[in-house]
Amino acid sequence: MKLIHSQTKLLHMKIKTVRPNLLTEVTFGVRFALEEALPALIDESDKKTVLITDSHVEKLYQTRLEALNIKIFSFPAGEPSKTRETKALLEDHLLSHHFGKDTQIIALGGGVVTDLVGFLASTYCRGVPLILVPTTLLGMVDACIGGKTGVNTPYGKNAIGTFYPPEKVIIDAGFLTTLPHDQLIGGLVEVIKYGLIQSKSLFEKIELSKDHWESLDLPFIMEIIQQSLKIKHEIISEDPFEEKGTRRMLNFGHTIGHALETLENYQLDHGSGVAIGMAAACVISKRRGLLLQAEFDRILALLTLYKIPLHRPKSHSIDDLMSVLARDKKALLATPRFVLLKEIGIIEPYGGEYCDAALFEEIEEAFNWIYKEL
Repeated sequence: MKLIHSQTKLLHMKIKTVRPNLLTEVTFGVRFALEEALPALIDESDKKTVLITDSHVEKLYQTRLEALNIKIFSFPAGEPSKTRETKALLEDHLLSHHFGKDTQIIALGGGVVTDLVGFLASTYCRGVPLILVPTTLLGMVDACIGGKTGVNTPYGKNAIGTFYPPEKVIIDAGFLTTLPHDQLIGGLVEVIKYGLIQSKSLFEKIELSKDHWESLDLPFIMEIIQQSLKIKHEIISEDPFEEKGTRRMLNFGHTIGHALETLENYQLDHGSGVAIGMAAACVISKRRGLLLQAEFDRILALLTLYKIPLHRPKSHSIDDLMSVLARDKKALLATPRFVLLKEIGIIEPYGGEYCDAALFEEIEEAFNWIYKEL
């Protein structure tokens, strides 16, 4: 293509850009991923396969992973590893082992693994096929679909990343039997979020199902996972690349939640951060007269029922919080915007933006609520 440019005339050209195929195949089951699904996927593929996981998952399933007879790379488990530096190290490992464009990458692990490895797959050789196998409830109900990938920086969570949907997602509830209880509850926070933003019936089901979670009722939990993914799919189908406002609904609780994770150097787990962030957003919603006191109390009662901590020891100032909030992806001209609740199951739409600028006084009230004396 030749571009003609002169002092007297400009030539303008519009070129149609084709988005990548967004179709993702999701398979559900119990204790089938390592035993059946992955061996079949590897055998049937004409691509070289590499599996990337974290040190905890690798140790937990070492024998079964070795039986796959493919190259396996791992990195130290935990949110502190979700960095550009870890991504670069993994890329160098792949390149040094001569993995090229004819490669498919399997990400086995929780949200840290799927976010980081998804980002890697999106840029490696300008994009190679990605298969996600989430091993945590949080990964199963949130991180595995929607195509968001990313890494954390000192300036914010998921500040660098891409949209890159996986070709396949394998959801095996059997992985949850090895999950620590606090991680299970961390995933449940995202389920509660789905109920708050779009499904009062799901919220009510969680109110009545504490026994199912304590007994790890896998058929029941699988049903909850499917309901959660259906809600998320409906939202992202309307706004796959966050070009409208609809997808912002999924950010409920994440504005302050992500800020707290950043302030605490990612030592605060994501589920706890989002739970506190949802409560803080409800404080602002109630202050504005959107959310009734009875609904506010009901939401706090549910979070308390599952023993989810909603307050933090005071270790940061309001100025610290405001500095991080100014860099939030929803912020406009460094002014934080919040997704707010109208009632259980309904987000305040704000003319299709699904978020609104918050006054300093509103954020300060939420801040004081979070850091009130324990």
